[in-house]
Order: sequence, then C-alpha cells, then structure tokens
Amino acid sequence: MRRRALLAACLAPAAARAQPESWPARPLRAIVPFPPGSATDGIARFVAERLTPGLGQPVVVENVVGGNGLIAARQAARAAPDGYSLFFATNSTHAASVHLAREPGFDPVRGFLPVTLTSLAPLVLMVRADFPARTVGEFLAVARQRSGSLNYGTGNIGSLAAAQLLKSLAGIEAEQISYRGTPAAVTDLLAGRLQFLVSDLAAAGEHIRAGTLRALGATTAERIPMLPDVPTLQEAGVPGYEFASWVAVFLPAGSPSAVQDRLNRGIRAILGSEGGRRVSLGLGLIAATTTPEELAVFQRREIALWGRIAQAAGLPRE
Repeated sequence: MRRRALLAACLAPAAARAQPESWPARPLRAIVPFPPGSATDGIARFVAERLTPGLGQPVVVENVVGGNGLIAARQAARAAPDGYSLFFATNSTHAASVHLAREPGFDPVRGFLPVTLTSLAPLVLMVRADFPARTVGEFLAVARQRSGSLNYGTGNIGSLAAAQLLKSLAGIEAEQISYRGTPAAVTDLLAGRLQFLVSDLAAAGEHIRAGTLRALGATTAERIPMLPDVPTLQEAGVPGYEFASWVAVFLPAGSPSAVQDRLNRGIRAILGSEGGRRVSLGLGLIAATTTPEELAVFQRREIALWGRIAQAAGLPRE
C-alpha cells in the first residue's frame, strides 16, 4: 500500500504536466511590424483592447519596427506555437516579401496559421497644401516638367509599390526616400522636405481634414468612403491603376486550431460591430474579415498579384 502511494505521488506531477493548459492562462502578445501612428498599429491596438475582456487576459501590443516588417515577421514565425503570439501581418510581410525580399527569413505561407483578414487599406496620392497642383492631371504635369527633381517618401512596401506603380503607369520620374514608418514620411511632407506621398490615411487623414495636406487621388478602383469627393487615380487620368494594402492576423504555424477558431470568432465580432467599422474608417481602413480558409485563399491571390505589381513597377529584390 505504501509503495503504491509513493508511486502515485511520484507520477502526479508528470500527469499534471501532461494535461492541456487552459488557454489563455497568461497574457498574449500582438506583434506589430510598424510603429505607433500607423494604420496597422491602430487596428492592432483596437482589436487587442477589445479581445482582452472576452479572453480574461491582456493582449499586449509589441511594435517591432524595421525591414519593411520583415524583422517582426521573422520574430513571429519563430515564436512558440502555443497560441500566445498573434502577428498583425500586412501585404508587405505576407505577399510582397515573396517577390521582393532576397532572404526574408520566414515562409509567409507554411510558417503561419491564418486567423482572419481585418482590414483593407486604400492609399492616397497627397501633396502639401501649397503644392502647385489641385488635381492629378496638374500634379503629373508638374512632375513631368520637374522630372527627377521631386522627392517622395515610402514608409512600407505598400507605399513603395503604390508610388512605383504610379511612376511606371504615368511615366514620371521622382526620387524615393525611405522611412521606418509612414508617420515620419508624413512629418517630412508637412515640413516641405518631400513633395508628395502615396500612403494610407492613418497618419495623414487628420492633416487632409485640416487642409494642410491635399488628397489628389485614391489608389483603389472605386472612390473610398473616407474621401468621397476625391477621384480615383484611374478616373483622374492614370488608366489601369488599382492598388490597396491590407492587414490580417496570423499565428505561428502549429498553433492550436481551437485557438485559431476562438480568435477568428472574437476578431470578426469586434470588427463587424458598428464600433469596429467606425474605428476602422477613422484609421483610414475598411473593416473586412474572413474565415481562416478564406484568408488562405486571399493570401495566395495577393502573392500572385504582387508578382505582377513587382514586374510592372520594376521593383527589385532587396
């Protein structure tokens, strides 16, 4: 009897370890590849805040900035697949990198488990209010007249591709200046160190509303709800122009499917609400959620699209 009791006591800790942990039993982290003030950061913080009550654990946002999001993506791909590390991916990390990064350091398809798309991010061609152009046509005329002397900023792969596509389709030349994020590029545009920017509205929307920046054209095929009076680049004289960025949530590959499903349901409920749609629009985003399977299909299409964009815009591997 004593021997059996001793054996049971020795085995008890091992049995306890073998039991699955009740998820979530500790705080989660949301890895964001761009700085505070960016659209990706804004939607991540909103989702993290609203997820926290339902999960009973805080979701802590970590900004890991640099390398057009690739540094953060590498960190997320290497995280333990235990359901405690969310990654707010973008087209930069999970589509463009396939065609533009020589050594991304992760596989955006096999290295991650899709959860849901969160948002589509239309971009806008913008200039400072005192720039001598009020329309896309006038802007192109100035750009051709001053060929090669205009500067523009890029804060991520999306803004880089959007600007390169504009240069390619409109036949203009300008000098690119890279930034670690869109907010810094907007700051330099306001200061007059840049002449134009093709960017999402997260960091620039308030300046457009205040009149210090002027929106000339939207990159999407249809006008965007945040700026209904601003024409698309297509209708303003750049045939064939269509582009939008996006944000989606992934987990490291091998994460529990039960966690994937629960996060999918929670995030879709948050962004499908009236408050979620309103906050998204305030960030310059259009709320758009999916099932994990739909996100996987969407990602494959985007990878193919980025192959065509990279070729059309002459984007090199770096």
